[in-house]
Amino acid sequence: MKSLPRPTRRGLLVLVAGALLVVVGAASGFTDVVRAGIFVLVLALLAFLIAVAARTGRVDVTRHGPPERLSVGDEGQITLGVKARRAGWIETTLEEPHTFTRHGVARWPLSQVQGGRAAYDVTARHRGSFTSGPARLVASDPFGLFETSLEQGRASTWLVRAHTVSLETPQTVAQGDGDDTVISAHATHAGRPGASIREYVQGDDLRTVHWPATAHRGELMVRQFDPPAQPRIHVVVLGNVPRPGTNEPWEWLISAAASACTELENHNLATLATVGEREYDNHDDILDALARAGESLPDRLTIEESPTLLFLHTSADHFPPAPHHSPAFAWVGGASAEHGANELTRLGWDAVAISPYDSIAESLYPAMSGGDLR
Repeated sequence: MKSLPRPTRRGLLVLVAGALLVVVGAASGFTDVVRAGIFVLVLALLAFLIAVAARTGRVDVTRHGPPERLSVGDEGQITLGVKARRAGWIETTLEEPHTFTRHGVARWPLSQVQGGRAAYDVTARHRGSFTSGPARLVASDPFGLFETSLEQGRASTWLVRAHTVSLETPQTVAQGDGDDTVISAHATHAGRPGASIREYVQGDDLRTVHWPATAHRGELMVRQFDPPAQPRIHVVVLGNVPRPGTNEPWEWLISAAASACTELENHNLATLATVGEREYDNHDDILDALARAGESLPDRLTIEESPTLLFLHTSADHFPPAPHHSPAFAWVGGASAEHGANELTRLGWDAVAISPYDSIAESLYPAMSGGDLR
């Protein structure tokens, strides 16, 4: 995208100096001073016209980089394929802004871009959404008074997912008894299995014959027992921390929630996650939502009657009551974590206050140690 040349700091100083010389010379009657001021302003005008001419340059950029989804700690290289045309006497720089670091900008003098290729390294230091580009060609006049930029192409986006830890530790295998846990409640959901009727197939147990249906149809019919329906495990994330990677207790809670969801997915257990104002039931969508989670404060939050895991940062101003007849575990982080845990305990949760130095696997053990799954 083309724009008019803009003055650099040096250019602003020259413009101010030229104007002052003209004004002071005219006021004092010194024509030589006026001429000097006019000469400086003419020089600035010439530099401006040269910068305008530089706008005729073009740059075509193709970008290649790491996969669109990364994990915390991943490293990669972003490579630009560059095809540019410029006037040989105009100083030109290729720039690529990115958000992997604060105020991140990769720069190369265009004359040093070898083989039409430029590259820079990036590191996913924390979860969140990161962008790179669009690239721009920055040209300045020989005096460095004005510069112009030309953008082309679009920005690319990378999503860094929260760090997850394995919850299947040797201690869990040895100690897990499955009593009153979210997983065991899910896997041994109270209720009777349903049954349907189908035609008899050789090898079926004759004790399953449904005699009324057999008499009605005139052929052997048997009962087919269906497994009981399992409730979805509800994972809820509440907090008000706008910028990912800036609050350690919040990052602990996000990482713990992602680890719990991954563990449930590994055991093929249905999960519903509430992150912000939206609900997700697909595992990849859940991890993507947790990667972006910041102001996770839904206008209305309903805790359904199902096993529930609550990850709450004390920046949230809402403390939901626990479901009445299902296991409900809560982890609370933030400046007033103890107070928040006490408040949730009063509302029926099995709540604990956490610090960012606590082990996620050990903290989640009481809820995730389903003995029948270990």
